[in-house]
Amino acid sequence: MRSLGFVLLIMVFAVVSAGCAGLASQANSSAPVAPSLMTQPTNQTVTAGQTASFSVAATGTAPLSYQWQKNTVAIGGATSSSYTTPAATSSDNGAQFTVLVSNTAGSATSSAATLTVNAATVVPSITSQPGSQTVTAGQTASFSVAATGTAPLSYQWQKNSVAISGAISSTYTSPATTSSDSGTQFTVLVSNSVGSVTSSPATLTVTSSAAFPAWVSPRLVRVGQTDAPGTTSSITLSSARGETVDTQVIVQGPAGGLTNVNVSASSLTGPGGVTIPASNLTLYREHYLTVTGTASYGGGSNPPLGSATYAEPLIPFNDPETGSSLCGAVASLKACNATITAGQNQPYWIDISVPRGVTTSPMGTYTGSISITADQGSTTIPVTLTVWNFELPMQPSELSLWTLWPPAAGNTTGTLAQALMRNKVMSWYDVAANASSDVTNLGLNRSGLDGYYYIGIQCNGSYSSLPSTGQINAAAANFPPGLPLDFYLADELNGCTGDYSAIKTMGANAHAANRSIKTMMTINATDPNLYGAIDHWVLLDSVQQWPALPFTGGGDLWSYTSCNTGFGNTPEWMVDYPPINERIQAGFLNWTQGATGILYYRSDGWTAGNTIGSWNNVDTTACGGGLGRPGDGIFLYPPGPIASTESAPGIRLKAIRDGIQDYEYAQILKNLGQVPFLNTVIQPIATNWSNWSHDPSALEGARLQLGQLLHQLAP
Repeated sequence: MRSLGFVLLIMVFAVVSAGCAGLASQANSSAPVAPSLMTQPTNQTVTAGQTASFSVAATGTAPLSYQWQKNTVAIGGATSSSYTTPAATSSDNGAQFTVLVSNTAGSATSSAATLTVNAATVVPSITSQPGSQTVTAGQTASFSVAATGTAPLSYQWQKNSVAISGAISSTYTSPATTSSDSGTQFTVLVSNSVGSVTSSPATLTVTSSAAFPAWVSPRLVRVGQTDAPGTTSSITLSSARGETVDTQVIVQGPAGGLTNVNVSASSLTGPGGVTIPASNLTLYREHYLTVTGTASYGGGSNPPLGSATYAEPLIPFNDPETGSSLCGAVASLKACNATITAGQNQPYWIDISVPRGVTTSPMGTYTGSISITADQGSTTIPVTLTVWNFELPMQPSELSLWTLWPPAAGNTTGTLAQALMRNKVMSWYDVAANASSDVTNLGLNRSGLDGYYYIGIQCNGSYSSLPSTGQINAAAANFPPGLPLDFYLADELNGCTGDYSAIKTMGANAHAANRSIKTMMTINATDPNLYGAIDHWVLLDSVQQWPALPFTGGGDLWSYTSCNTGFGNTPEWMVDYPPINERIQAGFLNWTQGATGILYYRSDGWTAGNTIGSWNNVDTTACGGGLGRPGDGIFLYPPGPIASTESAPGIRLKAIRDGIQDYEYAQILKNLGQVPFLNTVIQPIATNWSNWSHDPSALEGARLQLGQLLHQLAP
């Protein structure tokens, strides 16, 4: 019994002991557990006007508290495990939602869920109807429409109510017409996923043969002296407000030739009788010159066209500064009263500058005409201009510097700068006294301070001047506040190290100034030793040493082209290259390659000074070794031979301007969050410096897509 009692006592002690351990274990398991997220909120995509719902699943000791946040700001009343937004608007696009889950033991924040808000689905609406056309038998007729509505929009053109096979874009060009086509009516059906609309009819009138051949050619096509007549008989263009669009009208001499040929423009009449004045249509006669072709171009994928005769300089009908006619002036070259021999072509360049302001230039279709007269007869070219519902800024987003030389005889610093700015290109430095008006009237978007201090750093570290911060402040004070200012420090110092100290000193002095003063240099590749000292890395694209993108080395990237054609793959700007070279570099290539600016070393490097010789001879050998580089350093032509107050542009400068406007389309779309769309349109034609499209139609098609989207996105 005593043994049994002892055993029982031991068992009781064991049970009691086990009970104590069990109580301790229970006490430990009841300690609060901090929240842990088992399911994160997920991204949501909705259409404007719809709500979006987010939810989360969490564990942890109850009770759990929830606080939803939008862009890190707490949302009032959003305190449950799920949250439903109010009706979403376009301003909510890209908003990030998180939730803070908490209890007495701690808290946990979810990962962010992004809300994507697509525009509300809208049925198509036609904002610009196709206009009736009159053509000469044998020519084509072009029709266009502008519409808004949720993308993508589909188009189907119809002829007398019957669908035209393959006519599925916003523009349609007919085959060569015959007299039987006269009276035909063209309409277009515009549709999307939620509806469709049919345009009003446009009537085609076909007349008998004209007194002489006259046709329209796209701006990127150089017209040869004896090219066969084209079939396009009307001008059809689309433009933003604040943009200048351009085209060419060509007249060919019939048997017996033409005398006293002149070209004039009417005003363009638009919605509600609003007009674009005839003075906004600038006319030029294209001048032919014969060149010796580019030699030893590098052997790559972009060969020159070679020695030939090309249209390049543009003779204005009116003085660009005063607006007065140059026809009555005593001059070697005149645009008016031309003589065209049998079988020879005379192209005329036409700029149409669309005024700014919704009231001044409401969106819609504008029509007018170009009249061509000669002693032997006359003809008329219809003009149809669609003005889209968006506007380009007065100051281009893309920066530029277009000469690093003092002005040539016949130019002054002021007149040289003005001739360039009329084409959206900036000179080395502007006259400070003119800067405020140039910002307002000509879109000046930067100026150098080099007119006060020429830096000129050399490979061995020598220099012309290194102004102090105080001196820089004094020079900058002459320019309007907010205008970007800069110094050009050094020119093509490739492989140098002796220049480091001077460049770093100048960078430090400029960066310590009262306002932002940038520094730049031309070079083949960025130099990490100078990161922080150089703001604009101006890189020679032809040597193909462009950095990996996105560039994170400090500062930004510009591109430049020179007489050095490198490997022969990149765009070149000599006269014997097609003008798509200038346009695609200044536009879509600079955009895809992350460049924010563009530079060229000279614009008035004339071969014979301010004389007719400089209009007729642009053969240069600036690269040495006798290698021909026609037009190198020449983008303007001297004013003396045309009796103008200002130098005249050439077709290549117009292509640069058009590229800068292409760049602006991309910049505006980026600002609207449309980079994925941009990449799908631009990357295929401007992939990199050695892989880009040489097809003008592909470039114009890309621009059209961007413009149509901007028109649709306009409020």
